[in-house]
Amino acid sequence: MKSSTLKQTLAIIKKDLRRELRSREITITTVSFSVLLMVVFTFSFYQNDDSVRQIFPGILWVSIVFAGTLAIARTFADERDSGCLRALALIPGTNMSLYLGKLVTNLFFMAIFELALVPLLVVAFDIDMAGKYATLALILMGGTIGFAALGTLLSAMLVHHKLREVLVPLLLYPLLVPLLIGGVKATSGLLEPEPDPSMQGWLRLIWAMDAIFLVAGQALFGKVLEAIE
Repeated sequence: MKSSTLKQTLAIIKKDLRRELRSREITITTVSFSVLLMVVFTFSFYQNDDSVRQIFPGILWVSIVFAGTLAIARTFADERDSGCLRALALIPGTNMSLYLGKLVTNLFFMAIFELALVPLLVVAFDIDMAGKYATLALILMGGTIGFAALGTLLSAMLVHHKLREVLVPLLLYPLLVPLLIGGVKATSGLLEPEPDPSMQGWLRLIWAMDAIFLVAGQALFGKVLEAIE
């Protein structure tokens, strides 16, 4: 990465984080929604038996997707409201720096609510994660990167659309199906009493989808930026 692109990327990240520190709009919304989902799912699905291992992975990933959508939908809200997308598009190298900057920012916001959500769900469902947190973090990291990479691209595509809040999840969720299946299956394998050999295959699927979404996002973002402005 060129030094100018790196500087632009860091500037975009710092700008978004400073704005969030002042408003705390995304952080408060996603964390509050995560806690709400945890409470609802706990009272709806908790069972004090072995079946909890079967429902926990689905609940975990549904919570991540729903809360993550709130963060993704606000990716370009500041640029849209201020009308500065055209100015950013005219800066050399901004295609890569704007995409990477927004991607890193979305990953940061998603990491914050996941740090609140995952421990609460583990405690609420009484899941034994002793010695498994590192692997769980690897699974969550893979799913989060793919989600943010694709979501950032789609958020840019629909930034000026009146129905963007509706269309983002409608387009995002079907494309995420392979990634979400991999995340659920890998998490299920992790919770088994004995190591599940298929878990490694699901992990490879997750990271393969990450690579596809990252490459496609970076390749298409320039065209998207030209089209929306």
